[in-house]
Amino acid sequence: MIEIDEKYIAGVDIGGTWIRVAVCPVNLKEESIRIKITKTLKENKYSISNSVCKLISELIDENYIKKTQILGIGVASAGPLNTETGVVFNNANLGFREIPLKEPIEEKFHGIPLYFINDCNGAVLGVHYFEADGGERDNLVYITISTGVGGGVICNGHLLLGKEGNAAEVGHALVEPRSRAQCNCGAYGCWEAYSSGTGVRNRALDALQEGKLNADILMSILEEDKSKLTAKEVFQAAREGDELSKKIVNDCIFYTKVGIGIVNNYYDCTSIYFGGAMMKDKEQIIPHVIEQFERDPIKFTMNHPPKIKLTKYRDEIGLRGALAFVKYKLENHQVIS
Repeated sequence: MIEIDEKYIAGVDIGGTWIRVAVCPVNLKEESIRIKITKTLKENKYSISNSVCKLISELIDENYIKKTQILGIGVASAGPLNTETGVVFNNANLGFREIPLKEPIEEKFHGIPLYFINDCNGAVLGVHYFEADGGERDNLVYITISTGVGGGVICNGHLLLGKEGNAAEVGHALVEPRSRAQCNCGAYGCWEAYSSGTGVRNRALDALQEGKLNADILMSILEEDKSKLTAKEVFQAAREGDELSKKIVNDCIFYTKVGIGIVNNYYDCTSIYFGGAMMKDKEQIIPHVIEQFERDPIKFTMNHPPKIKLTKYRDEIGLRGALAFVKYKLENHQVIS
């Protein structure tokens, strides 16, 4: 019989800004998870797989793990992702429209099972395993607001995947049909175009170009250099009363409410957990959202509203989801059946 502490699993989380990799024993004990992080390189379509292979190799070498001890590698990637072929396609934030992952990783780690999953589908499994309580685990949603906006859904105890594993691309829900705000996917009016870090930055740049709203505070923070602009500076300027920035942040909040309403109307979820880099400014977003769905939810959803929560694992929830995905695969867990 295999001793569980002698066998390991690896997890990978590929996002638009960061790649995170972890190894740990199959029991997923907190103190045993070892993590490495690197910036998401976009030099060519193999940059990401090369980074993944490098980080996994470093982790197993530094922790004296043999390849034969690894039972599986879970790869959670920003999508859309074909989970059978391991190819990212039509991606908005990884630098290339088509990115092969399975073939180059398989070549480096031949014989080790690879399991691919859309990053937010993985993240909702991370919430499911590591932090959700029993009353919410069967009808659970995870939403990341970061470089983009993405979601993962567990409904009636089962992870929703769709024909290619991209069933909950909620960030590309159309929230403003006549919008001039273009998403990185190429469409106009996506939730992501309003509430993601990229969307906030792009809309602020457009508003600066139009020159209709006062942006003196924002430009002071930027030292008059628009190239320094990110969502961080927009939220900071909004806190300090900048007119333009307050408009962009208020739109971010409003369309987040619209997005939550759409998600709850479609999936009738018990809880929605939020994560992603934009939650660094959570105090400007989440209290407004919670108040709306506690006080007057009917403006955005006909179903009873979900509880709105934040994942305590912050930027690591996708990586933990990749690990949980492998564990659930090895156990034939019903949530992924």
